[in-house]
Amino acid sequence: MGVGESCRLAAGAIRSADIPFGIVNYEAGNYARNGDRSWVWKEIAAPFYNVNLFHVNADQMSLAWRTIGEETARGRYNIGYWHWELPEFPDEYAEGFRHLNEIWVPTKFIQASVTAKSPVPVVRIPHGIRVDVPDGINRQTFGLPDRLFLFLCMYDTFSFSPRKNPFAVIEAYKRAIRQEGLPAGLVIKVNNPDPQEVAKLRETLAGEPNVFLIDRVLGRGEANALIRAVDCVVSLHRSEGFGLPLAEAMYLGKPVIGTNWSGNTDFMDASNSCAVQYRLVRIGRDYGPYKAHQYWADPDLEHASYYMCKLVRDAQWRAELAAAGQRTIRTYFSPDAVGKAIRERLAGLRLL
Repeated sequence: MGVGESCRLAAGAIRSADIPFGIVNYEAGNYARNGDRSWVWKEIAAPFYNVNLFHVNADQMSLAWRTIGEETARGRYNIGYWHWELPEFPDEYAEGFRHLNEIWVPTKFIQASVTAKSPVPVVRIPHGIRVDVPDGINRQTFGLPDRLFLFLCMYDTFSFSPRKNPFAVIEAYKRAIRQEGLPAGLVIKVNNPDPQEVAKLRETLAGEPNVFLIDRVLGRGEANALIRAVDCVVSLHRSEGFGLPLAEAMYLGKPVIGTNWSGNTDFMDASNSCAVQYRLVRIGRDYGPYKAHQYWADPDLEHASYYMCKLVRDAQWRAELAAAGQRTIRTYFSPDAVGKAIRERLAGLRLL
């Protein structure tokens, strides 16, 4: 899940900065799989450094405090690394501030939202992106055709489908196929597949040419290999705290199409990606923690469809865009760059 991946990315950045650390594997309130063992070698039974960095979101902090115990935090500097996906930070999450000395967030979007309600400092520390792809996994592994230009939309149902907005990607693809006869295909990868969601996807995709639905569980390496295997990653999200699949695709040198709003705008703009126009709309009903009175983006599907066509047909522009995106991620969002920011922040607090 995203919070677990956030911890793993932070571990990579902290290691790159040569800061001693350990990881406490916290599982309370977490229904995600625990299959990624890549950092098990750094696990410790209990904290013993002078800083605790909690990769536990605001809504879970009180549970974490009860589970871990006050003695874990006593005499230490306690930092929460939080994610949130809307402009207004919920009042009901304010209890989480009580336990912390400061908050770290990965984007300016979240920083503005949390700062408006926070009694403690809120510091932007991005994710340090690194994508390792195992050998021997290719398009054939996933049953995908070799020579077709492939778009990929990947999302997790635990993150609420209306926010991830995969059906907008499907509609934009349909427009490109029907209006322009685009010689391309679309891959939909759904994580934690819900049977009703999968049935709706199959119904929506029925009769469309060159569409592929992957609803089986993939390991981290397989998911990375899938991103490498396609030609473009598309996210017509309504809101994102960060947008990891987009950043991971850019790291791998893939052009990306994404809604030009919320957290992903920290690393996406018109110079390095296909930034899709949008209008802001009220959510209108509650979706889990996303309440009806808040607003999010409604992406312009005609603009997204235009970008799909341009990417397929303009190879030089596609290559230049992908190269610019890769430079952005590998320069400013690398483990080394983020590790440096972490070291500077902790040193400024006299904690190193």
